[in-house]
Amino acid sequence: MVTALSITGIIASPAVAADANTWHVQAGSVAFGATGPVGGGNRFYPEAIAIHAGDSVAFTPMAVHTVTFNRPPVPVFALFGPFGGTLINSPAQSTNSGIIGDTGPVPYTVTFASTLPTGTYSFICGLHIGMTETITVLPPSQALPRTDAEYGLIAQREVTRDLATLADIAAEANQDNEDEDGDGGPTVWAGAGNKRGSNLRFFPSVITVHVGQAITFVKTHDPTEPHTVTFGEENPDPILQLIPSGGDTYDGTGTVNSGFLSTKAQFGYYQLAGTPLVQATKFKVNFTRAGTFDYICELHDVVGMVGRVIVRP
Repeated sequence: MVTALSITGIIASPAVAADANTWHVQAGSVAFGATGPVGGGNRFYPEAIAIHAGDSVAFTPMAVHTVTFNRPPVPVFALFGPFGGTLINSPAQSTNSGIIGDTGPVPYTVTFASTLPTGTYSFICGLHIGMTETITVLPPSQALPRTDAEYGLIAQREVTRDLATLADIAAEANQDNEDEDGDGGPTVWAGAGNKRGSNLRFFPSVITVHVGQAITFVKTHDPTEPHTVTFGEENPDPILQLIPSGGDTYDGTGTVNSGFLSTKAQFGYYQLAGTPLVQATKFKVNFTRAGTFDYICELHDVVGMVGRVIVRP
């Protein structure tokens, strides 16, 4: 009887099922505020799973990401479109989803060929440094450590942890307006986060200065997202949005744009050396006329990353 029950348990276990299974991974998470999304986690959830050769993995994006295997040595812009297909036949193959999540949480499914060698396969998001998914492929004869449902519970715990941490970071950022340049002027953070996610906001979002005073905008508190600081008209060209323009003084007319703000680590990750883009983490603007001036991050204004400078005489 014991033997019979053991055999029955093995046959019924989803870990050793003969049929191919689809596993589920969430790409990113979303933090919501009173007006909608305010940022989120830039991680895969869960960050590691084990599957059988022949199985598939459905990546569901909760924001804008890529699912990239064996990224080629090209600038990040080359990852915006898909290539390589969705069937992994070889450990040396390169595949890429292109931008996903911009039209909603539509799953992107990758299938691991039944003939694929066992081993560890690492996927990245080409947009977010450190966002890596480890998939261990095991032979069909080997039992898997967890079910898809168990991985789902792990994912939700990770999402809850990351979003709670981001809320704490946002609360602290709203209290911090130190003079980081040592020039006596105020500082505004372009984004606030950690290695696992970002608050897509300016901190503070509204600030008051006097004519002749400068504000230093810093991206040093947000390691996973790039930003811009843009006063005036938003450029319709997505590449020109990333090029500095207009100088470093603003009187309420024309456009003053920081261009692409990224850390050195991000700039290297995006493989942008040799492109027209330059690496910078700070942008200082001097205000020469009184008024109320709105500005945006051209990369994230659609989710509310906007700010306002009130300039008094």
